[in-house]
Amino acid sequence: MAPTKMPLQADEEMGKKDDDHRPIDARFRSLRHKAIPRPRRIFIILIILIILYEFFKNMPTDLAPAVERYDPGMAKLRAETLAKWTGPEQVSTSTKPDGLPLAPAPVWEQKGKGYEGKVMFPELEHSLPRYKYSSKTSSRAVLFAASSLRSMSDMLPLACHMANQPLSYVHFILMGKDEISVPDIKAVNGIKENECPIKWHVGRPDAAAMSTDARMKRSVRDGLQILWAYIRPEVIISQGKSWEDSFFWEGVEAHCRDSRTPHIALPAASKDLMWMAYLDSAALQSWNKVRIEMVINAPEFSGSLIRLVKSLDAADYLGSVPRLTIELPPVVDPQLLEFLRRPEGLSQLADRITLRRRIQPHRMDPAEASLRTLESFYPLEPEMTHLLMLSPQAELAPSFYHYLKYSVLNYKHSARAKHIFPKLVGVSLELPSTKPTVDREIFAPPEMFAKDKEHVVPSFIWQAPNSNAALYFGDLWTEFHSFLSNRLSTPESAPVSHTKLISEQYPAFMEYLLELIRAKGYYLLYPSFPGKEYHSIATIHEELYQPPEEFGDRIASSPDNEGDSATASGSVEKSPSHITTIMPLFDLFPSGLPDLDALSLLGFDGERLNADDYEARTREYLQSFRTDYGGCVGDSKMDTPSPDLFCQQK
Repeated sequence: MAPTKMPLQADEEMGKKDDDHRPIDARFRSLRHKAIPRPRRIFIILIILIILYEFFKNMPTDLAPAVERYDPGMAKLRAETLAKWTGPEQVSTSTKPDGLPLAPAPVWEQKGKGYEGKVMFPELEHSLPRYKYSSKTSSRAVLFAASSLRSMSDMLPLACHMANQPLSYVHFILMGKDEISVPDIKAVNGIKENECPIKWHVGRPDAAAMSTDARMKRSVRDGLQILWAYIRPEVIISQGKSWEDSFFWEGVEAHCRDSRTPHIALPAASKDLMWMAYLDSAALQSWNKVRIEMVINAPEFSGSLIRLVKSLDAADYLGSVPRLTIELPPVVDPQLLEFLRRPEGLSQLADRITLRRRIQPHRMDPAEASLRTLESFYPLEPEMTHLLMLSPQAELAPSFYHYLKYSVLNYKHSARAKHIFPKLVGVSLELPSTKPTVDREIFAPPEMFAKDKEHVVPSFIWQAPNSNAALYFGDLWTEFHSFLSNRLSTPESAPVSHTKLISEQYPAFMEYLLELIRAKGYYLLYPSFPGKEYHSIATIHEELYQPPEEFGDRIASSPDNEGDSATASGSVEKSPSHITTIMPLFDLFPSGLPDLDALSLLGFDGERLNADDYEARTREYLQSFRTDYGGCVGDSKMDTPSPDLFCQQK
């Protein structure tokens, strides 16, 4: 019998009655159990209610129809049509592009300021490496950055070409408002994955299209900072200011100031600067630091100088016009002075010319002329500021500065420069047809074929100075200052049998510079460009040649020099190239110009030498120079790796 139906034993003494234990009807028994729900059911119901609340609360209400979301062109067309009929103000404040009513606009939309929320990068994290790059070693990373589609399309060929060279790791980051994917960019620009090994990054923030310029500037700065923390780019390359959005330019500049990362703003379309692809990240770091100053020593009658100045004014200086110093004699051609005083016809050099006129009326001797030449230039930063010495008879191609900049960055500032090219002290722009020595022999450049056996190597290295058109590195020029100071302090009564090696057709300083070059084993890079495929960078005109002032009387009275003005400066006229880029030269050598260790090496007399013979000659001359001019008789320091040239300095 069920407990509820068992007869109750009422205790009359306890005052209990039977109705206190009256059985409950079965209909009410089930209701009693249902009135108290279990805790687990309450918890489940609460979770369901919370989920529903969050779903409806965060449901997007401003989505366009699906066809417009996947076809931006249709959405834009619909928005323009709606604006035409209803007016732009109504569209922006009361309707969406798809015609649906908008909720009350936030404050930033009503005021027309754009979105100013916190910057997020939803796509950038997908391309970041797993670990941050160490700051203790060189990353060799070069970062291209762009916000506008125009600048991005312009820089892509350069970035791809650089990525295919074994010099740097190339990255490309997109930071504009345009919602375009990397696959679409590759498709539009015809880029194949296996032909362009670039690492892509999308640095666009969320809501980029409706963000304010201030928010976009923050996103550029913050996005570059995030990427910098992971890959440590050694240089950032972008297009010029006129190509890019203002917020992008300001953001890049702010990041580069904070991180001290060099920023290269391309001064022209990248198709004219494709030679940058052959520079490593270390060389590119010095792009903005390298300075070249030009010096011309003008004779008394210098009509050819006007032609030279005009050719310099027509050159492409990559956005940084160098200074030009012209050393004038006491008596100057009035026509030249009038031209220099009123340079209205000059577009770039009008405010970059400095004139220095000598007061001493007497003719200079070789020592005075050498000192004056040296004193015309002294570098502020010897490692970065270099001298371009020009003869008044020279005429340069518009692309000469491109060649100089590439040569200086590649052979002076690259990662391998100090290890492979430590003895290079300058770059000549002209190829002389005769040797600069007193014998004036005809000079034929060495012929050496590249690895493809089809093209002649366009350069060689020579232990001969040049005064017609040559660049000398700043550290060499400071060393030359000290050298000449000590060299001229040698007593004239010293028992030295000195034989002059450089012809008097050249300035006197060349003799002293040759002594320094031979004693230290230095050399210059000379061009030997193929005449059929590429014109020269510099040519020397002989019709108005005038001998150096310090040797003028001797040359005029010498019977050996009569009728020899056709090759007085040792150069055969060759028409300079009229193009503003050196890319035709690089097109002949797809792997870039060869390193110096692959070039022919010539002694000062033009004899071809191997490395061992060159070292032996240098050591032999060094020992004799220290004995004859340095006062180092019986000195034991000759066995040191770099012995001093002068033991008894002034």
